[in-house]
Amino acid sequence: MKKAIDLHRIGEKIEFNDARERTNGQRSECIVTLQPDKKGPPPHIHIRQVEVFEVLIGRMIAVVNGKETTANVGETVVVQPGETHTFRNGSDTEPLVMKVYFEKALNIEWMLQTMGEEAMRKGGDWDKISVPLFMYIFFKMRREYRLAGIPFWLQDAIFGIGAAIARLTGSAKKVQMPTGLA
Repeated sequence: MKKAIDLHRIGEKIEFNDARERTNGQRSECIVTLQPDKKGPPPHIHIRQVEVFEVLIGRMIAVVNGKETTANVGETVVVQPGETHTFRNGSDTEPLVMKVYFEKALNIEWMLQTMGEEAMRKGGDWDKISVPLFMYIFFKMRREYRLAGIPFWLQDAIFGIGAAIARLTGSAKKVQMPTGLA
């Protein structure tokens, strides 16, 4: 059983199931819950994955390539590889609960589980993750996941330096990227 990422401080929860293992890495699935009026991640890009959001409870506001879309219960938003996107809870009174899946699974679970466990240890907030660890993970994920609005070459340079620091300090040893299903 995978550990739920429960970031109570910021009102976010992510629960992965066993789809990655059942599908031999073809698909990763999770349930994401955002409390009222909360935002998801900053704008980002999945280089080689389709990401699909299916709203189970509430209303999601998604921004894909600068275009805002509202999805209600039973509706989906599909994000193709290379599209800049983010999302937020569209309600200030009820939680947003979504089934989110990624095709191919690649290493998104490793990234979110590793960062989520660190965030939980540090009080339940993504912002509490140590900078070298964050940089190491983003450098390792550079062929799969990018922040939007920052040139890729600059991300490579900055996160590469951080990854080197994480290796030198030993913090990278605790979070090795998995092999096999990527």
